[in-house]
Amino acid sequence: MSNSFARLGTYLLFLCRRERFLSVIWIVCLAGVVAMFASLYPPLLPSQVEMLQLAVTMDTPAMVMMMGPVYGMEQLSQASMMAQECLVWYFIAIAVMNIFLVNRHTRTDEELGRLEMFRAMPVGRLTGSLATIKFAFGVNIIIALLSAAGLIALNIGGTTIAGAFVLGFSIGAVGMVFAGLTLLAAQIFTSSRAVNGFAFALLGLLYIVRALGDVSESALTLISPFGLGLKIEAFYSNDALPVIILFIEAVVLSVVALVVCVWRDHGSGVFAARKGRAYASRFLRSPLGLAWSLSRGNTLGWAIGLLVLGSAYGAACGYIDSFVEGNDYIRLMLGADGSSILLDHYVGFIFVVMSPLVSVPVVLSALRIHAEEKRGRLEQIFSKSVPRLHLYGSFILVAFLESIVFELCLSLGLFSTSGGALEPTAMVLYGLSYLPAIWCITGLAVLLVGFLPKLSALVWAVFGYSFVVLYFGKIMQVPEWAVRLAPFGNIPQAPVEDLALLPLIVLTLIAVALAAPGLWRFNQRDIG
Repeated sequence: MSNSFARLGTYLLFLCRRERFLSVIWIVCLAGVVAMFASLYPPLLPSQVEMLQLAVTMDTPAMVMMMGPVYGMEQLSQASMMAQECLVWYFIAIAVMNIFLVNRHTRTDEELGRLEMFRAMPVGRLTGSLATIKFAFGVNIIIALLSAAGLIALNIGGTTIAGAFVLGFSIGAVGMVFAGLTLLAAQIFTSSRAVNGFAFALLGLLYIVRALGDVSESALTLISPFGLGLKIEAFYSNDALPVIILFIEAVVLSVVALVVCVWRDHGSGVFAARKGRAYASRFLRSPLGLAWSLSRGNTLGWAIGLLVLGSAYGAACGYIDSFVEGNDYIRLMLGADGSSILLDHYVGFIFVVMSPLVSVPVVLSALRIHAEEKRGRLEQIFSKSVPRLHLYGSFILVAFLESIVFELCLSLGLFSTSGGALEPTAMVLYGLSYLPAIWCITGLAVLLVGFLPKLSALVWAVFGYSFVVLYFGKIMQVPEWAVRLAPFGNIPQAPVEDLALLPLIVLTLIAVALAAPGLWRFNQRDIG
């Protein structure tokens, strides 16, 4: 027994070494975002008048569907308003982190044959999975503690120690639930792509279940960890019972996953991989067919997600006047002056904030060939008569087509629920105007894959910078030149500003100038 614990401890140390950069970045970013958003609320909501106006606006069906139910109208504070507006987004962020973390060290390692190497040593069947879930729980607890400590240190209006810890641990508990769900999915499915696809589809489904339950004020919301986590009513009633229930759910899911891990065969899942055709079609045997086959699941998921997200923001168009009325700081965030049409500024703000999000799956498609390279699969392809430029060009073409489809989904989603307040042609035109900025970030990803493949993750720093300066730029009074450093900061913010072709052409040329040498270098350098 002592030897088993020693081996488990050794494996945990090994996980800590593997995650010494990536998990630390996640921890700092998630806890930092909680503190950063909290610090914005004192200037955003300086008095009870602004808080009450915002709370009344949030109590509409469209806003409840997006962010959850409103509570504590008789005892509003900056801290409670922050929790009501932001907590569900913190839940989503930590769920994403746990999905990637657990899948990376379970099904992905098993798929690549790494776990088989460890199984050749004197370790038990459960060592890898048990160490992974323990490590994931530890990361979530650290994020919970740092988030609570950050809120206590900031001490914005209405902050209490109990409220800070309940909020922090609700975030951590939701993360643990998704860690358990992903561990279970890793036992059920036979590929890491299937695990990711299932986990993210479940994330979207649970968010929708929470939204429907909150709007109808039914117990349906308690089925979702998001809905249950929002029941804490942070900085008001500070109910810790939902956190305890979520923790129990996470433990039960993890135990079930470990039982299945013992029962199933190594290298397979509960559900056997679906048999494909005996002979692939001509299209699937081409480089473009390979790129599409690897991307189609993510493409479909992101398209549906962006359509739903656009629809949620479009539903708020009818409430935008009451949402902004009397609140100078929200008006400042939207960039609206006293004589402006608020709806125009709202639409422009949604596009400028959501378009960087659209770039995420597009960049992932451009980086996917490097993931295949790290797993040693490209050597098998290039052993045939497959030109490198043809293969990587196929991945870039898929990314290019995805960018158009995703912006169309966002645009049509905004129009579909706006109640006739928005024109479909205009929405499509405004959305497509952000394509050159997306292509710029994609071009940078191609450049890094060609010249510095080990540092290709640096492209996400551009994404993070773009999101921060565009979302908070007006509030933090970021200089215009700093905004222009982000590709999205150079796109005319229609419909407030007139669309101009020159910046779009310049950004497109920059994207080509970045991608072309990356493609050339990929064609020249050693693979692997």
